[in-house]
Amino acid sequence: MSRVVSFLVVALVCFVCGCGGTLSQSPVNAGGTTTATPVPPPQPPPAAPAPLTDAHVVAVNNGQSVTGIDINVSTPADSPTPNAEMLGVVPLDNGGRASNVGDVIHRGAKMTILMFGTGLNGALTATISGPADITISNIRGVTSINGISGVSFDVAVASDAALGARTVRLRSPKDDLTTFTGGLEVLP
Repeated sequence: MSRVVSFLVVALVCFVCGCGGTLSQSPVNAGGTTTATPVPPPQPPPAAPAPLTDAHVVAVNNGQSVTGIDINVSTPADSPTPNAEMLGVVPLDNGGRASNVGDVIHRGAKMTILMFGTGLNGALTATISGPADITISNIRGVTSINGISGVSFDVAVASDAALGARTVRLRSPKDDLTTFTGGLEVLP
């Protein structure tokens, strides 16, 4: 009879353990005792970043995507929209040529920069990227012999001007902006 009782006890233990319960203690260690394994409480999800309330500059390259931010690109205010397409460097007050690859200017030079393209006129303001070592003056509207509108302005380059490519930016009174990126190269 003791075999029957032993069998029933073993069967009952197997039945209880096999019912899908979970073990809340670690297995028996070498000393024959059991130790409880703490279960960490569930963590709340990370908080979402606070929404931006002011305008911020976000640099985005062509084809790059951004997430979690709304980007507002306003439509141009000018018609036609200014679009710098050609740039040339010529002697002061002496017509000349411009091309779609830009031009060079030398340290210490006093020259005229010609720019042509849709919507360009004498009402634009001009700036040149880089250190303040190129002075701009006498901005005026011009027209090419092919009838393309443009702008010209005189520049004086410092004798110790930083060398390298510069970007010429033109801004309209309505804040439309066009650039000729890297189109003016300062040489020794």
